[in-house]
Amino acid sequence: MPPVSPHRKPENPRHGFGNPPWARRLRVVAMIVLGMVAPSIAAAGDATEAVDLRAARIVASGIEARDVHVVARARADGALVVEVRIASAQWSTLDLQAKDAVWRCVAPPSAAPARRQPTSCEGPLSLGGRAAGRLAIDLGDRPVGRWDGRNAGLVLSAGEAGWGVDLARIPLRWLDAFWRRTLGMSPAEGTATGAGHIDPDGATPLSTDLRLSGLAFDSPDGLTAAAGVAGRLRLAMPRTAHGSRFRIEGRWTGGEVLVAPVYLVAPSGGAAFALDLRVANGRVDVDRFDWRDGATLVASGRAGRVADGGWDRLDLDLRSGDLGALASRYLGGVLGPAGVGGLVLAGAATARIAADGRGLDRFAVAFDGASAADPKGRFALAGLDGGLRWSRRGDVESALSWRSAALYGIGLAPSTLPFRGEAGQLRLAAPVAIGVLGGTLDLRHLEWRPPQDDAGVTMRLGFALRDLDLASLSQRLGWPPFEGKVGGELPDASYAGNRVVFDGGLRMDLFGGAIRIDDLALERPFGVAPSLAADVRFDDIDLAPLTRAFGFGEITGRLDGRVRDLRLVDWSPVSFDARLLTDRQWPGRRRISQRAVRDISELGGSGLVAGVQARLLRTFDDFGYDRIAIGCVLRGGICRMSGVSRRGEGYVIVQGAGLPRIEVVGFRREVDWSTLVERLVSATSGGPVRVE
Repeated sequence: MPPVSPHRKPENPRHGFGNPPWARRLRVVAMIVLGMVAPSIAAAGDATEAVDLRAARIVASGIEARDVHVVARARADGALVVEVRIASAQWSTLDLQAKDAVWRCVAPPSAAPARRQPTSCEGPLSLGGRAAGRLAIDLGDRPVGRWDGRNAGLVLSAGEAGWGVDLARIPLRWLDAFWRRTLGMSPAEGTATGAGHIDPDGATPLSTDLRLSGLAFDSPDGLTAAAGVAGRLRLAMPRTAHGSRFRIEGRWTGGEVLVAPVYLVAPSGGAAFALDLRVANGRVDVDRFDWRDGATLVASGRAGRVADGGWDRLDLDLRSGDLGALASRYLGGVLGPAGVGGLVLAGAATARIAADGRGLDRFAVAFDGASAADPKGRFALAGLDGGLRWSRRGDVESALSWRSAALYGIGLAPSTLPFRGEAGQLRLAAPVAIGVLGGTLDLRHLEWRPPQDDAGVTMRLGFALRDLDLASLSQRLGWPPFEGKVGGELPDASYAGNRVVFDGGLRMDLFGGAIRIDDLALERPFGVAPSLAADVRFDDIDLAPLTRAFGFGEITGRLDGRVRDLRLVDWSPVSFDARLLTDRQWPGRRRISQRAVRDISELGGSGLVAGVQARLLRTFDDFGYDRIAIGCVLRGGICRMSGVSRRGEGYVIVQGAGLPRIEVVGFRREVDWSTLVERLVSATSGGPVRVE
């Protein structure tokens, strides 16, 4: 047979070479092997002839190669030297692509004299002008292809139906385009080792059983990410007319994963998972999802994710027999932003949750002997039973009860709260009276509405306090040991957009008078640096028990006053305009003790008006007064002081009346706020008090 001209067109342009069986096998094996790692290859020729073949396009076993050029020449020793150049190749199943592939190999002569065709070829492979390991093909009865790279390898062997694949530390970043198309994210690190099966014409074109190591990935929006992931993964890709299908199961044994807002670290014993995925037209549907982490969490469900990353369908069944492990292992990313990081949970619970594109559609949560304790001591619950149910569409009823509870160390009697879900909200079905500190907390209304469409979560609350024991309350809150009763009312408070607004104000009956707080608003109540704004008014507060309780000497009379534009950040005052003054219309005796005079003098940085007054202090136990007033406008950490009236460069704090007569004048108009607080603490040493 004469040599083939280098410019001669092949008779079969689709394949680009003749029909010998060994040549067809070489073509398929080589294309599959290189299709897993880079480009396709076409090779042909007779072992004793020079061949120069070109093909514009070759398609075989789901792999497509373009601009293929094969040159094969026989050496004197009978070996065949082959060079294959492929401009571009791709395997659409896994979105694998490569350009400028060059494979140079040597096929030794056949050991059998009667057999002229070569049975193997081995040599270096390069991609894009860079070395890419070595590729060897054995064309025996069961063709085998082997690729060896730096710290990685791949073996492809022909079987009765398709091809078997053995992988060793294959970089997962090779699947970057596939991950982006199907899951919207990209693997940055990690390797896969294991086995697989490729059957392009079968019902399941691809299946694998892999061990993953060091997997890291993230999504463009940063809401999904992973690092150091390790585990077992079995993957099958059944044939489908549209998009891609995946059946996945395995076990997660190492690393960390973020699926915002949930952040997970692999449990010490690992966690088993399984899911069925469908990916088409930018949409991901989870037809089945199962997760098992011992008694900590058993979950199942289904979900649908649209192209923009949002979920338009979510159904979950959750069960935990160990809420303590659940909180530490799964809920840290949820509880922290909610202001209850480190929450200690115990007991068991189940939940069923459904959501769609608008938000939460329905849920049912049930507790069995559960407990919760805030590490900051703000609240605690024990013996929590029953549950909560809510549906966007229908009316449902539920009840939640506890054996014991506390708010800021204040115990709440065992109670049951009945709830009703209707009109898209969960509300208290009837008012509930809860025993607290010998009195009653009347919970009048409580409403909760989950996020819907563009609106966030909202809450409303209204309650009244009746006859609480003030001595017990003082002890719990670290106040001076007041005695008596206290009551109050909060008609309505609403929460929306991480802000609490108190409609109707807050009123408390205390020391024979009343304290009213208006325009009260609280931002980030459970977040970082919570802030509070309010206007406070004092009306007819009995000064005698108040001053005795704070160890501030003793003053008789009644106190009025106001604090305007009060603003606290992280519970510390940063600005206000305060003025406290005695009621001149009060008909009783208005007396101030010697101790109170000294303490007020220290508080205002004052000096007594005349030296004779110092002698009066040593002579008399108390003094009459006409008015007492003190004011502070706090801005930028400096308090601008004022009193009853001006007195030269100073201001009168205590205006005397009758005999013996004494006045207290402050001489420093501006006082550092921290210094003023230190003086106040120094001036108050505590003391018993009884409130009637």
